[in-house]
Amino acid sequence: MTRSVVWLSEAMAAYRQLRAADPDGARRIAKSVAALADDPYPADSNPLGGTSFRRIRLDRYRVLYEVTDDAVRVMHVGRVIGDR
Repeated sequence: MTRSVVWLSEAMAAYRQLRAADPDGARRIAKSVAALADDPYPADSNPLGGTSFRRIRLDRYRVLYEVTDDAVRVMHVGRVIGDR
């Protein structure tokens, strides 16, 4: 089942800033997020407690998202704390 991918405005704003600062990192994030439409539970993602939220860590960046029956909602895109 393919889900739609929805970026919350805060996550998209953070992604745009990242794209300006690190185009290669942004491309990697975009590719991983697009793949969530077909597989919202990839092996490199981690569940957050008993919730519908999950996290993917991509090198020094992370993506927080929520899986629903018909969509993947990207909540946050950011740099891992302590990494510069």
